[in-house]
Amino acid sequence: MSVGGAGKCLIIILPLLCVIFNIALFQSEVTDHLYSSEVLTGNEIIQDDIEISVDDPQSSFNSKQQQQNENTKEEQKSIEKHEINDEQNLVDPNIGKNDRKSEISIIKHLNNSDVFKAMANVTAASVRHGFWAGFCNQYMMFVGIIILAKKENYGQILVESLRWKDTYGTNLMIRHSLLFDVAHWNSFYPMLPKLVNHDENLLPDVQVVPSKKGVAVSPAINWIVDAGNATKPHYLGWKQTAGIHAYLQYNGKISRNVIKREQFEIELMKDAFRPHPAIQAIIDDFLGVSGDAYFVLHARVEPDMQKHGSCSELKVTSLKAIISHIEEKIKDPPVSKMIIMLNRELLEKEVHNTKDPPNTLAIENLDVLNHITTHGMWNGRVKVVEAGSKLAIESKHEIYSLYSTIVGGIINFFIAANSKVFIGTQVSSYSMAIIKTRFYRKALENYYYTPSGLELATSPNMTDAPKFFC
Repeated sequence: MSVGGAGKCLIIILPLLCVIFNIALFQSEVTDHLYSSEVLTGNEIIQDDIEISVDDPQSSFNSKQQQQNENTKEEQKSIEKHEINDEQNLVDPNIGKNDRKSEISIIKHLNNSDVFKAMANVTAASVRHGFWAGFCNQYMMFVGIIILAKKENYGQILVESLRWKDTYGTNLMIRHSLLFDVAHWNSFYPMLPKLVNHDENLLPDVQVVPSKKGVAVSPAINWIVDAGNATKPHYLGWKQTAGIHAYLQYNGKISRNVIKREQFEIELMKDAFRPHPAIQAIIDDFLGVSGDAYFVLHARVEPDMQKHGSCSELKVTSLKAIISHIEEKIKDPPVSKMIIMLNRELLEKEVHNTKDPPNTLAIENLDVLNHITTHGMWNGRVKVVEAGSKLAIESKHEIYSLYSTIVGGIINFFIAANSKVFIGTQVSSYSMAIIKTRFYRKALENYYYTPSGLELATSPNMTDAPKFFC
């Protein structure tokens, strides 16, 4: 039977309409929670209208913008040339910070450690989709996966299936076990699911295929049986958005007082989730062996925030005003170092743009940033420095310097989580994620900068961390 021209058009158009509808539906579900949020990418913070995009490289509908962000072939060849090709040279999370210099020379399979061995007679799961966007978003996806695993009573998760994206950098998916302290995490089992290496005898339904792009790059997970029928391991996160949806639904119920925050999430925020010891060593080298206290300022003053209308009554986009509020509120700072987190690159790009009229606020913000990083704050008593991706690159680490955006995001997150004082904004989901983590670590010296000055964000009489609502 022949198909007429109109019929052919319908055959082509209807599937496209379904795809567009599904994307719009997903965006509408998360917009209320994530509108005006940014994604942390190391030393940079990239603004997204809804924070989570659907242009995951594993998705069948990548955007042109994503393709433009991919490295050129020449850049990729350079990256692969400098990666470690020896499959044995995996970074062992058991290695302490004092051994970082010799870490890469130690040939040790993670499989050789009992800490990472899969357990018999314990229900296991393998995560289908890798994470995407900036570190803050990927962190929420990871927590969402843990929420799903707890809900389904999965006692262990295949660690090779946890993949973090080096977004806006190499755009490669990086092994969880090379970014975070899995040995420490596993000490919280059974409260938290154990992260285990693949065992072909205990978990025969999947095959783990190493990447040819280097040991840091996540392997492929091939299903030997139909994933829907797999039990060794089970299939976790059928949809690409399963993790982030689980996170949003869980926190939405807490906000509406439907449920209380689970103890496993509190333990995750308090101590269980740590950077890999080698990344912690980079942080320690930066902060100094003395362990002196420091402030962290998350200054969300990039040009895109100037244009954003959400929660405009709470926004402060002038770095000069923020600095003035801080010095006015805290007359005698008990620290000698302030770490500032913002996207210098976005400011510089805006300032060097030849458009007319020029963005005078961006010019002022960059001038203020250069002034305080040169002359300090409080009349030079407090040194102001930047961290993030810069530290990862300057570390010259054989692995971490290559994937500096995701590593920089991790560095910034944990530097902020452990600061004496954190100063951020209610308009930013990143600031609020840091304050939430610090609240459960009993670090209550947290402030919002507002148009009228600094306001205390947390207090001892609070029963839960403040919510992000912008």
